[in-house]
Amino acid sequence: MSRALDAETAASLRMGDPLEAYDTISSALVPPIDGLLDIEVLGKSHFLEGNQHVLVDGRALGISKLSLVQAFMVARGKLKGHLDGTSLQTPDELFAATAVILMFDPEHLTAANTRKRLLREDVSKGGVPRSALETEKRFVDSLLTSRLHRHTKSPTLWSHRRWLLGSFLSLQVPVDVLSDLREVVFVAGERHPRNYYAWCHARFLMGLKGSIPFSETLAAVRDWCFQHHTDISGWSFLLHLLEIRNNLTGETGHSIFAEVLDLVISLRLVNESVWVFLRTLAASHLVDDEQYARFQAVQAAAVEASKESADGTVLRAALDWSDTYRRHNGIRVAGA
Repeated sequence: MSRALDAETAASLRMGDPLEAYDTISSALVPPIDGLLDIEVLGKSHFLEGNQHVLVDGRALGISKLSLVQAFMVARGKLKGHLDGTSLQTPDELFAATAVILMFDPEHLTAANTRKRLLREDVSKGGVPRSALETEKRFVDSLLTSRLHRHTKSPTLWSHRRWLLGSFLSLQVPVDVLSDLREVVFVAGERHPRNYYAWCHARFLMGLKGSIPFSETLAAVRDWCFQHHTDISGWSFLLHLLEIRNNLTGETGHSIFAEVLDLVISLRLVNESVWVFLRTLAASHLVDDEQYARFQAVQAAAVEASKESADGTVLRAALDWSDTYRRHNGIRVAGA
């Protein structure tokens, strides 16, 4: 959501009841105990009657942009008053205020750090840390996976999520890596294509201690890439999975390479993302001479069929690159 306000919106802020907007929105931002919220900011095209600040349909939550701005001003005042000691707030009041602040501005580091401090204090006082952490995780995941352009790629929110997972592990609570990939990273990747921060988080997940179902994870990522074949970030992560288990996935690497070539042939793909994946894998020891010959044949056919000069450039560059680095890796290139 853009923080820029036009003159009409700025004038409208002087009307209505900001405190009512704050109370309504802060209450609505509490995620259900068994799932995530699907949040969207509603612009002028969505007509809300009277003092209506939100639209709720099951887990779908629509928030009026004007009301959110009003609520943010109230929330910011509450947090500032607490931090400077002029108006102390309870932990629940601080969680409510910082939720509204992060909804408006996902890069508000003070709000994120305040939530961390509250959770640490809850643990130190012998509260119910797992329950509190799970509630926080559902809130953060709701922001990361909703139709909120700035939130899905927010470094502050992804960093906060990493901290949460570290807190889970410190309490000996296991992290379901495959579920986190499917329900958070994949969704954030769809909401914001080529989502660098989401896929960096995927790498973080793969580095966590514990049992990770590698074969299932690899299959899930492969399927996501096949459905989003123009997203280079997904392909890069698929390569990462093959590389971190290089000594165990020779056969898997062969299989993935063959399946991607089949996809390219079937859909006549010439986009740079998939060909960067193919050229990189083709230059590795995971691809044998027979498969590399097939790669060369598919590339030649694609060049022949391409109608755009830019497509031909991508395809020729892919083969040149793979030839160069295949030799660099000490692998003979037929015809060279």
